[in-house]
Amino acid sequence: MNLGKLCKYASKCSVYQNNNSELNKPVFLIRNVFCNRGSKGWYNCLRFLKYEEGKEVREEMTPYG
Repeated sequence: MNLGKLCKYASKCSVYQNNNSELNKPVFLIRNVFCNRGSKGWYNCLRFLKYEEGKEVREEMTPYG
């Protein structure tokens, strides 16, 4: 279910911008699971959690590890 809420880090996220070579699934699926679901997806995204903690987020890091 898409709640119509986009992650606030989407504009600088290599996953959302489709610039991450480590993804092993189609980017549209990952966006639907993590980026476009509101807090239900965001708090399952390791990138989002690192951004929230103010930690460095490597470009190649995926939402799932």
